[in-house]
Amino acid sequence: MNKMSLSEMITYSTVLIRCEYANGTSGSGTGFIVNLCPDAEKHTCVPVLITNNHVVENSIKTVFEFCRANDEGEPLDTESFSITYEGNNWIHHPDPGVDLRCLLLAEVLRTLEKRNIKIFYIPLETRLIPNDEKLSELSAMEDVVMVGYPIGLSDQYNHKPVIRRGITSSHPRKDYQGKKETLLDVACYPGSSGSPVFILNQGAFPTKEGISVGNRVMLLGVLYGGHQFNTQGVLQFTNLPNVPKPVVQLPINLGIMIKAERILEFEKLFVNKEKNNG
Repeated sequence: MNKMSLSEMITYSTVLIRCEYANGTSGSGTGFIVNLCPDAEKHTCVPVLITNNHVVENSIKTVFEFCRANDEGEPLDTESFSITYEGNNWIHHPDPGVDLRCLLLAEVLRTLEKRNIKIFYIPLETRLIPNDEKLSELSAMEDVVMVGYPIGLSDQYNHKPVIRRGITSSHPRKDYQGKKETLLDVACYPGSSGSPVFILNQGAFPTKEGISVGNRVMLLGVLYGGHQFNTQGVLQFTNLPNVPKPVVQLPINLGIMIKAERILEFEKLFVNKEKNNG
């Protein structure tokens, strides 16, 4: 397989999520795959699908769309494979105030392997999540890339998500409004909820010391909501809806993401589970 660029690789980490809700409505959102709890010695990890609580809340039928792979493990972009999930084994974030959930994928992947169904994806690694030291090196205004499915939109022929660019509107190192969140200047629409947000530089990027030559990629966070004007002109915050509705609120292209470090807090649940089973 030809070597992929960083920007192409991250498009294989996302999954289009379509939901049918208990109230009879349907909607969509974005999810992405992360390998948690990596163990280099044992060559093990815990693959999970990350998205927002409000994307899958009360969903009675959830469909995930993956890219198929050929016998050599290469992506077949124009062929997709959909997985229908009707269970309720989503794992809530340890902090109920954090709009994140994850779904364990190991059993699903084993089932596909037994059925000789090959899918292609590139999971994100936890090493992409910046620690405090790396965050301290960032400026208040950083270029960001968001990958997802606004209003369920995608390149249906090639089964690819939509890539959008923006900038950080609050310093990534600081906690926006006192929460582990960052304000973004990026166009946010229903369906974008759950989209991973990256710092992605290819070729060169600015640092405190000047221009650095090379590539840089960080998983900065997960989009979940934004600021909007209502029809009376009042500024409000809202989760990005999953279900299309008549226009009564106007987005002002300011989104809010949950910092990626909060994804790591899921790992504590799996470590504690291993201890209890040990």
